[in-house]
Amino acid sequence: MTAPRHERAAFWQRAAAVRDEWLGHGTACGPTGEAVAEQAITELYRRIGRSRPEFVWVRSPLEAQPLVGHLPTLQDLHTWVTRPPSGRRPPLASDLATSLARMRGAMDDRIDTPLFDPKPPKRDKDRPWPELSAEAAVAYGIPFVDIVRRHVRDTLYTSLAQGFYLPGKRLLGIPGPVCWYGQQEAHWIAYYEVWRRLGLAAYGSALDAELDGWQAIARSAGWFWPDERRCVVSARPVAGTTFADGWSITSPATTG
Repeated sequence: MTAPRHERAAFWQRAAAVRDEWLGHGTACGPTGEAVAEQAITELYRRIGRSRPEFVWVRSPLEAQPLVGHLPTLQDLHTWVTRPPSGRRPPLASDLATSLARMRGAMDDRIDTPLFDPKPPKRDKDRPWPELSAEAAVAYGIPFVDIVRRHVRDTLYTSLAQGFYLPGKRLLGIPGPVCWYGQQEAHWIAYYEVWRRLGLAAYGSALDAELDGWQAIARSAGWFWPDERRCVVSARPVAGTTFADGWSITSPATTG
């Protein structure tokens, strides 16, 4: 194994450890860190020019529904972008989504090809890289950026989004009010944390603080629905995908 290839393999092992750590956060059950989550969410509000909301904690996303039915859907937010009403302030969810998109875009701009990457193998224009395990992709020479995207972000998305919050949203009814998924935001959080922790990207103090805040939420809370004066936050499951009030995304009563 050449030195660059050996270095790529070592970096991948570290990246996989970060991924597995955040899979643990994304699937964690048990007590919720209410004080930590409230402080981090309050900081999200501050960044978009809002004051600390009243926090209402619920046992599950199902229990939250009577409290959040008035909040905008994704289609509502799309309308604000494409045909914003004149003289009206966007809903908080729109400003928060914009803030998050800007943060992620700014971090993307700071991620580049690592120095240890070799010249990638030739491929036809617009042809995707072959579907390989991470270890095989490292050996094949697929760019490290693509390996991390596929085997950290996309892999966690499959587990946490397709395996948890998307089925949960379908059970609750679509379209539903916009929310963020707390611990299940781990799929993108882990992706950016890999680059930071491995020393392959420097985001700067402001972006670091924002990422730290989202990490604090993911470690301490479930889904949350932010409104102008109130934020409804769900506790994490107590076991698997079952919550303290008995609601579950996999129970016979809610599937089929």
